[in-house]
Amino acid sequence: MLAPGAGGPPRLAGARGGERAGAPGVDEWLDADLEFPGGATGSARCHMAYEGLDMSIRITDSRGEATAPNFVLPQMADRIVVRIPEGERTEHLGTRSSYTYQLEAFAARVRDGAALPLDADDAVTTMALIDDCCRAAGFEPRPRTRI
Repeated sequence: MLAPGAGGPPRLAGARGGERAGAPGVDEWLDADLEFPGGATGSARCHMAYEGLDMSIRITDSRGEATAPNFVLPQMADRIVVRIPEGERTEHLGTRSSYTYQLEAFAARVRDGAALPLDADDAVTTMALIDDCCRAAGFEPRPRTRI
């Protein structure tokens, strides 16, 4: 998702994680630090037992920051909050579900041959990064499943 604007896909700089209490081998949380080819850095904080629902993304640079409180479920929180030294503004993008966007992209591909925003190579790159994060945090990647 961020790779096109950051010079390419990220590289893992480090990761930490913890197991679920009483369930050896079951990852409960993982923190990963990322480096992008264009010089940007990022972090991912994932916690499966967190009491609240937090699927936010925050992008910062020298001029300010933009935060989407729930980018995974835009129908629940459709806003992006932009903060710069001169002030703050909130942009509302609409409450259509992410599934609707996925379905429209799929239909355009099937009907018109339109390119998909992300392809199989992107999916493989993302899964390789997830596996790298798991290994760096001390977990084994999930076993392969053949369908």
